[in-house]
Amino acid sequence: MHDYTKAHNRVRAIFFLHGAAFSSWVPHIPLVQERLDLGHNDLGGILLAAAIGVLAVMPIAGRLADRFGSERVVRYSGLFYFVAVGLPAFMPSYLSITIAMFALGFSGAFLDVAMNANGLNVERLRGRSIMSGLHGFWSLGGFAGAGIAAAWFALPIPIAAHLPTVLSIFLVAHVIVQAGLVPDAAVHAQTSQPDIQQPNPSTQNLKRRPLIVFLLPFGVCAFIGQFGEGVITDWATVFMNSELSSGPTMAAVGFAIYSCAMAATRLSGDMLVMKFGRAQVLLASSCLASLGTFIIALSPHFVVAWIGCAIAGMGLAVILPLLLSAASKATGKGGGTVVSIIAATGYSAIMAGPPIIGAIGELFGLVNAFIVTASFLSLIIPVYLLTMRRRLQIAGNG
Repeated sequence: MHDYTKAHNRVRAIFFLHGAAFSSWVPHIPLVQERLDLGHNDLGGILLAAAIGVLAVMPIAGRLADRFGSERVVRYSGLFYFVAVGLPAFMPSYLSITIAMFALGFSGAFLDVAMNANGLNVERLRGRSIMSGLHGFWSLGGFAGAGIAAAWFALPIPIAAHLPTVLSIFLVAHVIVQAGLVPDAAVHAQTSQPDIQQPNPSTQNLKRRPLIVFLLPFGVCAFIGQFGEGVITDWATVFMNSELSSGPTMAAVGFAIYSCAMAATRLSGDMLVMKFGRAQVLLASSCLASLGTFIIALSPHFVVAWIGCAIAGMGLAVILPLLLSAASKATGKGGGTVVSIIAATGYSAIMAGPPIIGAIGELFGLVNAFIVTASFLSLIIPVYLLTMRRRLQIAGNG
């Protein structure tokens, strides 16, 4: 029998390493911009190349994970990812760095889909919610990677050696850790027993719908949640600096509070789902995310905005992992297929949210742009009431 506790810890480590590698690259972005003398539009172009790489992989990553096994896709996509993360920092031209950023987005999303699919498989075998905690480990990895980078930059060590050193360590760790992932075959063998319960006829009719139709409400809620996450990530510090005169340091403190609240909530999210149920946690998350964003928008002072950042972080933290878990449980489909469909909508929202809000802010001001975002986040509630209730009943409480 496979040791599922060990497999759970191994997939936690994969999430941690993915987040640590990505956050190790982020501090190099301004250095690359300065070295290649890139304008804001040029920088936006290379970041868009990474986003295109993410979307390009979505139609195939889930299928490959389900066909060949998520553990195998994690193994090989990780080998490319931990190399690709370091490439953009050393590219000599705009064209070469654009290609490198596409490769980073492509390989990173490939590993992201596969590790989420493997996490969903472990969740099925363990019989309890674990996805929020896995995303919490990604956040912890992000803190670790950024912290190592900050310490490295402060020491009298060549900055050029940073990425090759840490990514080599992460790559070796990945090779060691991935060997203990649970194989998809174990999931199929464990979950192939027939269901002895007599299903509700209306539930059967709902599950007979095409997969994309069944998953549409999950995708809509993922889009709404990730839209808000993209806006907070890209615009909260700008808002505090420009609208509340916080200065860059106090604005950074606000974002750190948001990130800490998100990480802490993700690490406790599985317990909340098990105690209160998916529906209650989803509705509470929508309310908190909307409330926190409203507080940011209407803050008279940046300290009040910090409170809004904390509340928004708690609200946004578990929406995506909760939806991935519930969709997989409700459909009974392979994790790769579910992840690729829902993650594609989520990534689209992360890309669409910041420029949309930027355009609204340009026309009507950032305060109104954040009010629009807060109102949009509350739409998860009517989506649940109209289309999600029976689907979450099928998924159960966690």
